[in-house]
Amino acid sequence: MDRKQNSFRLVALILLILIVIPVKAASQSIPGAYKEYTQLEIGDILFDTPKAPKQKLLNSKIFLKGKVLISPLLKKDEVVIYRMVITCCAADALPLGILAKLPEKMELYNEEWFGVEGTIQLRPYNESIKAIEPLANMVPPEKVFPYFMAAKAYKVNTPKDEYIYVQYNY
Repeated sequence: MDRKQNSFRLVALILLILIVIPVKAASQSIPGAYKEYTQLEIGDILFDTPKAPKQKLLNSKIFLKGKVLISPLLKKDEVVIYRMVITCCAADALPLGILAKLPEKMELYNEEWFGVEGTIQLRPYNESIKAIEPLANMVPPEKVFPYFMAAKAYKVNTPKDEYIYVQYNY
């Protein structure tokens, strides 16, 4: 009976460890050739026309992370990678997202945190994306929108601070 109890305890301990210790998400560090940008930084660069270094951004290898939004209005290999942006307080938070084409078919769920590595292209604005809130908030006066071509996509851990804060320079 002692041996049976010890076996049971060992199995219970292993199960407890598997449940309590979270599985580490893939690659939490940014690859050397990539520069991390937030959705807000990309929007600022692309849409603040007079001082925007657009060509530098469009020719860069970019790492972007955020929550996944799956929409029936998008193609099967497309998702929105978005973050909540706060300008004053949580009550004014709004989602800001970038449409991303994934490199392969992946099993994704809404609200999962993902990182994507790739490049940004500018695409002609498509009226149908207005219905997808995080994308509607990324519509510039030039009637183009950023389209992320992911070379690699993977789950990442939720960042310490999930929100992006707008900082005003007064």
